Amino acid sequence: MDQYIATPNNKSVLYDAREQGKYDFYTLTSTEANVMNFIFNLNHNDETKRKLFRNKDFRAALSMALDRQSLIDAVLVGQGAPAQPSIKQGDPLYNEQLATQFTSYDVDKANAMLDTLIPKRDDQNFRLDEKGRRLTVIFEIDQARAVFLDLFQLVIPMFQAVGIDAQMRTMDRSLWETRVRQGRDFDATAHQFGANGGVAAMLDPRYYVPTDSNAMYAPAWQLWYLDRNNANAEEPPEETKKQLELYDKLKSTSDPAAQQEVMKQILQGAADNFYVFGISLPPDGYGIVKNNMKNITKTMPNSFGWPTPAPTMPEQFYKV
Repeated sequence: MDQYIATPNNKSVLYDAREQGKYDFYTLTSTEANVMNFIFNLNHNDETKRKLFRNKDFRAALSMALDRQSLIDAVLVGQGAPAQPSIKQGDPLYNEQLATQFTSYDVDKANAMLDTLIPKRDDQNFRLDEKGRRLTVIFEIDQARAVFLDLFQLVIPMFQAVGIDAQMRTMDRSLWETRVRQGRDFDATAHQFGANGGVAAMLDPRYYVPTDSNAMYAPAWQLWYLDRNNANAEEPPEETKKQLELYDKLKSTSDPAAQQEVMKQILQGAADNFYVFGISLPPDGYGIVKNNMKNITKTMPNSFGWPTPAPTMPEQFYKV
């Protein structure tokens, strides 16, 4: 519901209508890694784009081209703080580098880094790749993600301001699943869920290490991890292979303290590799409940992995 109805922009309208609608709010404690993760296809079929997207400096430059505070103020109604996809401060797995690197808004530095990688521009001031083509990056987005669509209205001009011909292509979820989660012929996308804190981050580390198809930044590397005989699999670089080896070690370790230490190493690898970048750690959200529904907790985690609201035992809810 928080994707489509209980959005930040709808909160004031829903709040004002509580008495008329005979409902109230409950708090959803956020557990996601970020409000929106920018995901570039590091295994792109186009050799030139693949080489550029894999360059950490390219991703870092685009990260610094984002005025995160403006995005937070305009779309998230001021709720949140600039951050990369990461685990919240206070969690034993918190990694400061992972959470804070390249979050400063610095167009001059972003341009300088891009000038080193792709210095040539066309007559409209867009950058040209090494083959002389305009560098167009199409973000393929699930059209039902209302917050994503609002964010991208502001993000696109920020990327264009540093010479990247960024565009957004929206589509229904089924096509997005085919083209992005199951495909490889896309430039970039955005997503939100998974990679929660604590134990949940170990179960679903999608933004930190490519272990399954949820790691959309590395479709061929995750295939290599799952099935090295797959025709579409591609051996990842050594630093990623080291992370995958650590993840295997984590899965075979039963001691919680030892698991935590291994996961910290995986997260440090994620910080060093900087696979994806984001906007803000998500603020707490809200749910809506009719006044005649009883025995419902006032606060619950908002998590795909938990999964909300099942552990609150809905079988004990009742209506009066």
